[in-house]
Amino acid sequence: MKYALIQVSVPHRNVDRAFHYIIPPELKDKLTVGMRVYVPFGSGNRRTEGYVLGFSDTSEVEQDKLKPILDIHEEYRILSDKRIALAAWMSEKYYSTFNECLYCIAPKAANQKMFSCVSLNTDNPRLEELIASAKKRSIKQRSVLELFTSDREIPLGHIKSILDIDNAPINALVKKGILKITQYRTYRGSYNGPAAPANSKPKLTEEQERVIELIQSEKRPVLLHGVTGSGKTEVYLRLIENVIKQGKQAIVLVPEISLTPQTVERFVSRFGERVSLTHSKMTEGERYDQWTRAAKGEIDIMIGPRSAVFTPFENIGIIIIDEEHESSYKADHSPRYDAREVALKLSQMYGAKLVLGSATPSVISYYKTVTGEYALAEMKNRVNKSMPRIDICDMRLELANRNYSVFSRALKAAIADNLKNGKQTILFLNRRGFSTFVSCRKCGYVMTCDRCNVNYTYHRHTNNLVCHYCGKSIALPDKCPQCGSPFIKYFGTGTEKIEQEVIKLFPSARVLRMDTDTTKRKNSHANILETFRSGKADILIGTQMIAKGLDFPNVTLVGVIAADLSLNMNDYRSGEITYNLITQVSGRAGRAEDDGRVFIQTYNPTHYSIVCAKNNDYLSYFKEEISFRRIMKYPPFSNVFYILLTSDNEEKTINAANTMAAILNKFNRSKSFERLGPAPAVISKINNKYRYRIIIKCEDEERLKAYVLYCVNAFSSLKDFKKVSVSIALNPNYSI
Repeated sequence: MKYALIQVSVPHRNVDRAFHYIIPPELKDKLTVGMRVYVPFGSGNRRTEGYVLGFSDTSEVEQDKLKPILDIHEEYRILSDKRIALAAWMSEKYYSTFNECLYCIAPKAANQKMFSCVSLNTDNPRLEELIASAKKRSIKQRSVLELFTSDREIPLGHIKSILDIDNAPINALVKKGILKITQYRTYRGSYNGPAAPANSKPKLTEEQERVIELIQSEKRPVLLHGVTGSGKTEVYLRLIENVIKQGKQAIVLVPEISLTPQTVERFVSRFGERVSLTHSKMTEGERYDQWTRAAKGEIDIMIGPRSAVFTPFENIGIIIIDEEHESSYKADHSPRYDAREVALKLSQMYGAKLVLGSATPSVISYYKTVTGEYALAEMKNRVNKSMPRIDICDMRLELANRNYSVFSRALKAAIADNLKNGKQTILFLNRRGFSTFVSCRKCGYVMTCDRCNVNYTYHRHTNNLVCHYCGKSIALPDKCPQCGSPFIKYFGTGTEKIEQEVIKLFPSARVLRMDTDTTKRKNSHANILETFRSGKADILIGTQMIAKGLDFPNVTLVGVIAADLSLNMNDYRSGEITYNLITQVSGRAGRAEDDGRVFIQTYNPTHYSIVCAKNNDYLSYFKEEISFRRIMKYPPFSNVFYILLTSDNEEKTINAANTMAAILNKFNRSKSFERLGPAPAVISKINNKYRYRIIIKCEDEERLKAYVLYCVNAFSSLKDFKKVSVSIALNPNYSI
């Protein structure tokens, strides 16, 4: 073959294709499809990364215009045929470029890290003679040689450190044939926690044995619905063990915030060095090295967040997605892939099992068990047989009784008792969402848009309430429309304020706070958890990062400070998010022998998501939630496409949004698509960029995608709006 077809890694749609390159003679026997290479690209012949997609004897491009491949990066293929096919599928599924999808699947190229070791050159027959002349002539060379015996190999860095010398005397001995230097490949980013002793396998409960048998017999994806503390992780471990015995490999996806040393240790103690992990805090080199280990078959199990789904195993036996309800499994940048959907595609391509586990399954996943697309496995009991007792604290009554604290009287008393008894407490405050809502502190009434059945968002700079779905705006009322109380205002608090209140009320308590402010440094997340786990703190205050995946035997009390913060998000999934968070964080209490207590503080104590969370009644919650989704035509009964328009000029942004709406109307003659907006985005201005959005709903995903993309392309061709940025997202995991 004369030419290679190279997909050049340039993030632009105009060059999102393969180009012909001449194969140099020295690379003819090395190149294979799926290799990463470097080629000259563009008028400046910039050295650019690319991937070999095929070969050809001919090219339509004139010979004198073709360029040769410069070099290869890895001397093995990094993209199998199936991975190339996966990239093509993702490009179509997520309306992104093929290049963007390849970038997800293959890690960014990084240099190999080599480790130099020095030893005597025992292959040299004159070795003894050469050593004796060298020792006489140089003091430094003699000191180096005195470190060696015939079979000793010493790291180069150690020699220099011990003797306080540079490379010169060592290089001189190498040149004379006395010493030799051997380069070894080292891997960055391997699990470097404390050596975990091999743990004994616990005796399985009847529920665990039953679900393992069910999962192994099922050919469909399986949703494992198990209450917190029911032993889902042990089920995962046994399933992986069976896969490893078959000579196959396993991918375990966990939310980033659940990827704690505690989680990893359970896998390492069971499977040892065949386990690796990846996460966002690792450097590009560290991630690349672990990817390389997987590609070479040096590991069998990869643990990590959504990007771990692309681990280059070619003999996948099982993919497990823990906490499958987590929104972080969906990327918020192009390609906006959903790791659950990618995992499903991979399981079909490789004939692997797919298991999705959660104590609070997503509405969409559970609905798939109703329709028969997924099988359902249930674990309804904790291993220690004890679920925590959950109480709802009606903060309206607290206000009526002149308690203006962020803590109810019951929670305050429970914290004091816990401190007295030497037990630990977790205080959870959900800070998800971008803006506050408006509610009445007397009756609990929340200002809601009558057109969309979502809550208004308070805009302080205009003192107005705005619906970010349809754009309706009303003035902030002076009195509650329902009870006439003057106690109606925007609602919000933060973890730092909670921390100050705790220190004020309980000055002797040792308090830790875990949020984005306290976990900016590398390993700070793990350090805080280890401090709490070792009993060096009494109270842990935090956001979502403490809501799941943590198992602290001495935690017997959990307080949900303001359930309304998630309940009143400007999002149709607010009920789902609230139920999930309350149930997950409640599960941190009473996981050992001592009984657990949970207090949920709310101004809306009768809302179905809160009542069902209190009763640990997922099925009742699901029936309420799915009924609401069906009426309002939200997923899973339709798909929702967001169009976001931004520019540095507010008037131009509004005009652009109205023009986009007109185009959408023009091509919606059959009225198949429902449009909401244009309206200000949830955050209507970021970095001096004005933001407006339009929402389109339709049951048929492919028709919706084709319609929106056609209309967006029509808008993008207009010269008047060249400086208006347009971004689109299908069923995003957040409100735009």
